[in-house]
Amino acid sequence: MWYFAWILGTLLACSFGIITALALEHHEDSQGGNGIR
Repeated sequence: MWYFAWILGTLLACSFGIITALALEHHEDSQGGNGIR
């Protein structure tokens, strides 16, 4: 069952990275951004 824990940890790390990137992008947008959009 070590593979289950390995896959779960990998998915958790990937999802944490994605959520962090989305949160940073949202934070930059809420501060006005750089006017590209």
